[in-house]
Amino acid sequence: MAALLAVIAAVALAACGSSDGGSSETSGNDAEVSGNFALVTDAPSGYTKVEGEADLERSDGGTEVSLEVSGLEPKTAYVAHLHTGGCDQADPGGPHFQFEEGGSEEPPNEIHLKFTTDATGEGEAEAESKREVPVGEAGSVVIHTAEEEKPHHEMAAFVHEGHSHSEKVACAELEGAAGGSGEATSGASADVPTIVVRNGEPVGGIQTLEYSAGEQVRFRVSSDEAEEIHVHGYDLMKDVPAGGTIEFDFPAELEGIYEAELEEQGVQIIELRVNP
Repeated sequence: MAALLAVIAAVALAACGSSDGGSSETSGNDAEVSGNFALVTDAPSGYTKVEGEADLERSDGGTEVSLEVSGLEPKTAYVAHLHTGGCDQADPGGPHFQFEEGGSEEPPNEIHLKFTTDATGEGEAEAESKREVPVGEAGSVVIHTAEEEKPHHEMAAFVHEGHSHSEKVACAELEGAAGGSGEATSGASADVPTIVVRNGEPVGGIQTLEYSAGEQVRFRVSSDEAEEIHVHGYDLMKDVPAGGTIEFDFPAELEGIYEAELEEQGVQIIELRVNP
């Protein structure tokens, strides 16, 4: 009997030890997302077809971003950044992702990948951060032209938004956050766009979601502040907690153009278009 009790106790302890124990690793399909590179609409002349993949992996509270690409200029320096928006925005990718919005434009506050292509125009790069990119905020990875001979601190300023010296070449959409098409490659979340709200504003601006009558409307809203999300016309309302995410899922029964907004602040975050 004593031996039997010892075995039962050992099994119980083993079962307790198999729990996650508070691991910080992101679970499910959100841990890894990836997207395929394609030329942006206004890519510089001379590029015909860019192919490759960008990957983002969340693990142990950190983030790793990597890319492999072909079809670029041979033996040429490029730099890629993690952006908050999708590839089909007027400004592909929208703003750079920043852990502290409005902070430094350098790592570790941003994620940059520098690389130089080989003689065939192929290149690869990876970058790691000790911080985890919040789910829904890794919109895309955008490749820019760069100048290899510049020191890193000069090149970083040289390629940022608002500078005409660097041109966007290709974009790979990840989570479709903040204005993308929402076509991520991460399993169950692949067809669900996520609108990210920071400081009472949608990251990347008001997002347009377009459906045909009879289709199912699905989207998520992530917010750093508690708010009520109101879909006008359909008169649907949900509360999103601070730091949380909610999902809307309803049939597109009413044709027309409708707004979704932060009800308390009166800020529009979505333009919903339902076509006949």
